[in-house]
Amino acid sequence: MRNECSIIRDLLPLYAENMVSSDTAAFVEEHLKKCAACRKEYEGIREPRPKQEISSAAPLLKLHRKMKARRIQTIALTALFVTALLVSAFAVLDAPIYLPYSEDLITVEPVGDSGLSIVFDKAVTNFDYTIYSDPGGKNFYCCDIQAWTSLWDKWFSKEKGELSTIVNPKKPYPVTVEYLPNDGSENICIYGDTCIDRGISLPRLSLGYYLILAVTALAVLGIAWLFTRRKAEVRVWIERMGLYPAAYIISHFIVSGINWASYSLPRDFALIVFISILLYSGLLLAHNIWRLKREIKEMNQYFKEGHR
Repeated sequence: MRNECSIIRDLLPLYAENMVSSDTAAFVEEHLKKCAACRKEYEGIREPRPKQEISSAAPLLKLHRKMKARRIQTIALTALFVTALLVSAFAVLDAPIYLPYSEDLITVEPVGDSGLSIVFDKAVTNFDYTIYSDPGGKNFYCCDIQAWTSLWDKWFSKEKGELSTIVNPKKPYPVTVEYLPNDGSENICIYGDTCIDRGISLPRLSLGYYLILAVTALAVLGIAWLFTRRKAEVRVWIERMGLYPAAYIISHFIVSGINWASYSLPRDFALIVFISILLYSGLLLAHNIWRLKREIKEMNQYFKEGHR
């Protein structure tokens, strides 16, 4: 009975605040019916008392509230982590794999006075083209074509047959067609006699600028963290904010390695962002668990020192 009373009295502050499970509440209520001493203790807890007489369970109540808040955060972060994982997986599978040019890859034939019929090999699962007038001022149109596939299309998409399109410029001018391999090699003229020698398609460098921005943000937050040693709450928020640029930097190297350039900037950037959200969710979850363990350790030390 003595051991049971000791357990009940530890639970009474939580029971008084309705912070225990239904099974625990039933256990406490059953004990109170037959134990006058614990019942008196419970009645004393419910009576208003001066601040200096606040129950010694206040630190335990504070810890319980923190644990409840951490539990909610953990559930939310886990849901975000799973969502980001699924989206990141799809982004990886759907990332374009640009195809090298071969004679069988694209067939171009004239249609009418100035139109062109473009038919792709079955290996091509997606394509894009851009039409623009000759920058040199001559009366013809340029058509740049890109063709690619993806792991998603290879593994999961049903057979669609050959892709095709009709290119019809607004005016009856000749059209010249170039294929952009997007692999650092030269663009290839596949139709027309007036192709412009533009060398290779240059990748875009914006990923490098975003990486520099993330490194700068991480450095600034690191300096701010060093100057806020006496402000624990501010430090916690700085740590949480600093985890995202760290996650972005890691994601950049996962997607692009040490390269700063990209031939498919929108897709690569989206992939980096999705993976960074995934990593950030995991890092934030680990950070919360680490802080909770440290608080529990401090609370145990508090009770060991006799503050009951």
